[in-house]
Amino acid sequence: MEFVLLLILLLVIVVALVANRFVSNGNPFPVQKRNSIFSPVERAFMQLLEQAVSSEYKVLNRVKLADIIEIKKGVGDKTHNSTLRKLNAKYLDFVLCDPNDMRVIAVLDLVNNTNKEGHKAIPDWFVNGALDAAAVPYLRMKIKAGYTASEIQTVIANRLGKPVTKPEPTFKGLVKKGPTRPVRSLKPASNGNKLPIPVLSHSQIKAQQTALIQAS
Repeated sequence: MEFVLLLILLLVIVVALVANRFVSNGNPFPVQKRNSIFSPVERAFMQLLEQAVSSEYKVLNRVKLADIIEIKKGVGDKTHNSTLRKLNAKYLDFVLCDPNDMRVIAVLDLVNNTNKEGHKAIPDWFVNGALDAAAVPYLRMKIKAGYTASEIQTVIANRLGKPVTKPEPTFKGLVKKGPTRPVRSLKPASNGNKLPIPVLSHSQIKAQQTALIQAS
């Protein structure tokens, strides 16, 4: 009898442990919404990236490598399954696509040497090799403060072999001055002649007034 009671007690403990493993505090979904989809670094860089590519490319974020490249036909089952697992396990920070047909143009990953916030610290040989084999341009840009949209635009253009469009220079505090000499009027004279009537500057008018006063 004691053995049976001990067995029942042991069974109850096992059931309680299993239930506690799958249901925490009676809630089968112990989850909550994230404050933001992107980290502050990703959000700031994505805004600059969208400004840099403007309407030329569509920017996608956190794309699985398996979504942009596929395995060639005729590959053995073992190689196929192994490669597919790697493709599904790799995620890309940003993918640039043609806005008309969503064709993949290039891939861009953020690099953080301190390996914070989950960004890549060292090149991933599989990602680099797979994109190279699929002829997809791959860019890796270091995370740093002070990026500008034009700087990112230049990096992308150089990688894709496209001409770089330099923005017009701006000169703060510089005002274009007008002509320093008085402009002659081209209005016809009252007597019908087409000769231009000279327009005197302020200094010339003052000099004539002084001469008239002295003469009087």
